[in-house]
Amino acid sequence: MKSIHMRVVSLSLLFLIISRGNLLARDKDYLILDVDKISSYKEDRVVYQRVERQNDQQKDNSVEILMVIKDRKVYYIADGYDNPSDVNIKKIVMDAENKYIENNDYWTNKINGKPDYVRIIYRRSELLKNTSEEFANSNFGEFYKSVRDKFIKLHVDKFRNMLKNRGESRVSVTKNLISLRVSPDNPNDVTQIFFKSASAKAGDETVYYCEDADGDGITETFMVYRNDGFNWGVGSGPNIILIYGNTDKDIETMIGKLVNEAENGTVEEEKKMFQEFPKEKDIHEMMEQMTPLDKFYE
Repeated sequence: MKSIHMRVVSLSLLFLIISRGNLLARDKDYLILDVDKISSYKEDRVVYQRVERQNDQQKDNSVEILMVIKDRKVYYIADGYDNPSDVNIKKIVMDAENKYIENNDYWTNKINGKPDYVRIIYRRSELLKNTSEEFANSNFGEFYKSVRDKFIKLHVDKFRNMLKNRGESRVSVTKNLISLRVSPDNPNDVTQIFFKSASAKAGDETVYYCEDADGDGITETFMVYRNDGFNWGVGSGPNIILIYGNTDKDIETMIGKLVNEAENGTVEEEKKMFQEFPKEKDIHEMMEQMTPLDKFYE
């Protein structure tokens, strides 16, 4: 019994050490997209962010943003938007009055699938600004979801296409142990839980990254970045797509299998492998050419 107890204790300590290390490693540098600070509006562009990080109080921890720049007009639509200035004032006032806020969360407006903030800007001049969920959702909700889904799918398809050509796209998969689960009935029955991530680089220098941070087999983070100078401040992070800690089922259907496919291959890769697998006859001929008989004069 003593050896079993020591084994469980050792595994528990290892779990704490591993988990702590990877929690730190998983933090990403990014800024919530600020339309007033974008570096340029002259080129057509689409940017999408979805952040769900309930424990982060330094920035909006539940927000989804779609920004479209077309013909120098900026269309900025958000779901779960909290004004950072209002949040900071709330923090100061409540701290001064020693008041308690539920769950210690100052970012009270959460993603609910309905846009609640919209701005349209032309050459830095405001054409429209509205913070009514009813207005934003009724006028832009359908556009928002349609463009969002199409945009994500295009980049997911591009990433999957790179998986089919792993050598050229420099696909890399990382796998780190984050925890161990020991069966209470059998201390020798240990399940390993892994943090997994994958990255690839396209021919146009666009970098793709996806992550299954908790080892549940579902990709919840997907990032797309191009080093072309477009940003909204130092440390903006991914400037094309940032999906961080996703819980939305519709988005999960698009990105949920990416890490697993990067690690184990896609259906398309399997088909391609079988199509390109050499025929026995060709290998026989190759071996005969590689093993010629010596020629002797009789």
